[in-house]
Amino acid sequence: MSESEPTAPSRLTGLGEALRRGLLITAGVAVTLGLAAASVAWAADHEVSSAVAATYYIVGCILFLVGMFPSGGFSLTRGTMSTRRPIGSRQEPVFLLGLALVGLGVLIDFVRPF
Repeated sequence: MSESEPTAPSRLTGLGEALRRGLLITAGVAVTLGLAAASVAWAADHEVSSAVAATYYIVGCILFLVGMFPSGGFSLTRGTMSTRRPIGSRQEPVFLLGLALVGLGVLIDFVRPF
């Protein structure tokens, strides 16, 4: 009886769990930001939809820029240039959260549900 060789895990192993976690984080951040912006707009007697959309735009753009900022090169702790050359964006999921928030801001800006 021959023993079968163990198969290598697929590249897609664990993708469903990661997507589910990412969607939960995105929904949590969106709800928290939306409630904070809506309460500030309501207290200041401004239009709630505009305030929520603007909050999503601003926070989404900041997160996108942070996620796409190149790594390597300049050291913030030493304040000097290192011999490492920038290797491009960090490819962190933070920029995806930023894109999702900007997209949600566009949707709220067009629909104006509140």
